[in-house]
Amino acid sequence: PAAPFAAGAMSAALQDEPKICYAGGKGVVFPISQSEQDWPRGLRIVLYLLGLSWTFMGVAMIADVFMGAIEKVTSKKMRRFNAKKNRWYTYEVWNPTVANLTLMALGSSAPEILLNVIDIFAKDFFLEGLGPSTIVGSAAFNLLMIIAVCIVAIPEDQVRTIKETSVYFCTASWSVFAYIWLIIILLVSSPHVVEVWEGVVTFAFFPLLTFLAFACDKGWIVKKTDEEDEKPKIIPEMTEEEFAKEVENVRKCSARDLSDDEMARIMLALAEPRKSKAFRRVEATRNLCGGKKLKVGMLKKSLSSLSFLGRGRSGLVQTHPAEEEEEKLKPVCTFAHNTTRYAVLENAQRALLTIKRTGDITIPAKVSYKTIDGTAVGVPEAADSTKGEYAKNGDFVHVQGELEFKAGVKEMVIPIKIIDDAAYEEDENFFLELTNAQAEGGKFCAIDPDFAKAEIVIIDDDQPGIVVFPEEEMVLEVQREDWVVHIPVERKCGANGEVTVKFRTEGDSAQPTVDFEETEGEAMFENGCQKTLIPITLKGSFRYQGTRMFRLILEEPSNQAKFDVHRDGGAASAICTIRIQPGAADVNKVEKSWTAVRNSFAASQVGHRNWRDQFVAAMSVTGCDEDADDPGMMDYLMHFVGLPWKLLFAVVPPTDYADGWMCFCVSLGMIGVVTMFIGDLASLLGCVMDIPDDITAITFVALGTSLPDTFASKTAAVQDDTADASVGNVTGSNSVNVFLGLGLPWMIASIAWHMNGSTGARAAKWEALYQNDAELTWLGAAGSRPQAFVVKAGTLAFSVTVFTICALACLVLLQVRRVTVGGELGGKSKAVRWGSAGFLCFLW
Repeated sequence: PAAPFAAGAMSAALQDEPKICYAGGKGVVFPISQSEQDWPRGLRIVLYLLGLSWTFMGVAMIADVFMGAIEKVTSKKMRRFNAKKNRWYTYEVWNPTVANLTLMALGSSAPEILLNVIDIFAKDFFLEGLGPSTIVGSAAFNLLMIIAVCIVAIPEDQVRTIKETSVYFCTASWSVFAYIWLIIILLVSSPHVVEVWEGVVTFAFFPLLTFLAFACDKGWIVKKTDEEDEKPKIIPEMTEEEFAKEVENVRKCSARDLSDDEMARIMLALAEPRKSKAFRRVEATRNLCGGKKLKVGMLKKSLSSLSFLGRGRSGLVQTHPAEEEEEKLKPVCTFAHNTTRYAVLENAQRALLTIKRTGDITIPAKVSYKTIDGTAVGVPEAADSTKGEYAKNGDFVHVQGELEFKAGVKEMVIPIKIIDDAAYEEDENFFLELTNAQAEGGKFCAIDPDFAKAEIVIIDDDQPGIVVFPEEEMVLEVQREDWVVHIPVERKCGANGEVTVKFRTEGDSAQPTVDFEETEGEAMFENGCQKTLIPITLKGSFRYQGTRMFRLILEEPSNQAKFDVHRDGGAASAICTIRIQPGAADVNKVEKSWTAVRNSFAASQVGHRNWRDQFVAAMSVTGCDEDADDPGMMDYLMHFVGLPWKLLFAVVPPTDYADGWMCFCVSLGMIGVVTMFIGDLASLLGCVMDIPDDITAITFVALGTSLPDTFASKTAAVQDDTADASVGNVTGSNSVNVFLGLGLPWMIASIAWHMNGSTGARAAKWEALYQNDAELTWLGAAGSRPQAFVVKAGTLAFSVTVFTICALACLVLLQVRRVTVGGELGGKSKAVRWGSAGFLCFLW
């Protein structure tokens, strides 16, 4: 129990403690002068509002610098040797999901998070000020208003769907649970008090959320369906022996010998799952409006389903004229396709489809057949396959007729001619349907309904090719003078059409301008060309020691060309690692010592040059962008308004130092400084306008700190193919705001009160405020209550409750849109788009 304390004098002092905008009031930084209280109220409102807007501009600028540091940190790559495949691979040190929930979330929510941390220390571990309400207000604006903007920002008739659903469901669930947890600790477990275990658990939820999201991203909890991340593999239901037999069946049905690569493509096509209704809807929408087409890369798929190999043949379709007596009879024979799906290369000339007969094969029988167009178009059988529009417009030769099975015949083959053209096109399909089965003598005959129709997939062989580096790692010896090395790039498995691919260099231990000239551009393959060269200029050196490394990266191939998923860079890029090692004649002890000093100095010079450029860019209206348009009047106005911030933030070290960590730490500190300005100015504005702190936090502060995220999310929604960046990151950020933005300061404060809260002026203030508080009776009788970190629920609990309800409504709306509209963002109908956005604005 606390020592007896006469709280009368302290209580009176607290009651007389002036607000920040009154005479004697004070914050962390503002007011600068007590003479402000004598200014006219209207003038103070205008000045504080302008000052708050200016600090919002500043925090947005330094947040951009901070995000640049985070980008540098999280984009770090390393090379790892894969012993199983006996080769080196380049991989990113930071998992994207972990980066988004840790550093990226900290970057986008740093002002709100630091506002809480600073408030706790500035108020001597008492919960006062704007902090917690800013978290709730920011979360409400992020989830409701930003998503509303993203829904209507999508071009008409387009939608954006969340692709990483497992991670999204994880972060969305935790984003709701985070605020439910606040209600529990504020109103249920220990009303109006945050105990030590509650603070620790709240903060511990942050690494737990990160781990669970990482597990979802890796597919440890829910098996991933993301086609880009899955690696080809044999499905568990099929043994290697069964798979080998199916490969042999495909070889037998082929009109010519198939290479191993062609066989792999056919097996992938046979195993390709059906596209969902949602996929078809999005695909059709984007085809109509000219958006980016949704395509499924055959070589990126796993062998997800070969169910037709084990499908049972139950339930028969009666094709004989229906009569009551015959319905009760069993068919004397049954016709069926050998399989329901075939795959054939376009240059295979023909597809061979096997029709089987089971049952009584001693009597003659016949069955009708005909082809049905799918995405592939059939042409009349009488057309000349080598001339005219036939080869130009057709994909296969239409067939129709009857198969007559003589007595004793079990199988017959239907050949279908496949038309080979020179144009690249997506894989197409058509169908062969069996109808009208008849047996000699009018006996009852049937067609197996599960095998009455077969799909034939035509795999296009007019491929633009797979762009690769012949050598994924090159070792070059340094020369005394600058020299140019030509890096070969090839395309294999096709050379149809003109293909371009963007390339760029990326430094590692080798420094741009010191070891090589930074290069970027576009390489081109002419139609039929299979090799091109990329020139890279390497810097000469008389003395050079130690092997240095940089990368040449290929990205964004055109005309449907691809990268080899099994090589370094995967499906998204191709990476060639270039190592520069010293010449044999230059390797000696003297040169080793001198080169170590020179390289260290050279690396430092890059940083100093970039640091200098930061100040030059800060003084320029266009930031020294040579390609920028001529600045207008508004550009000049905004430049001069923000010039003090630009010059101040130019002091932040460039990302060249310590892999971006120095920039990270310094910019984080500056965000904290600007956040102190925001907290005081917002409190002054609310005080002068007679607005409570919690309302000021939910409105002005949350709006100002979230505006940069609004524009970033809008841009991501329009430019990205999915809604992950614009929607998924919001839910993750909202969770992190609670667990890190409230969990960290509340944990610190609860521990501080537990360890040394019963002494000094802090204890006196606590006794005066809470010893006789009627809402804390559960702590004990008045006058003998142990001191603890008090968080009065009040309007905070109400705001959290309201937000939780609105958040659930928002998530339900997104799920409904995913099912009905085909995606969380966009939509065909303006009424649906604006109706959804209007509903979210109403919730906000």
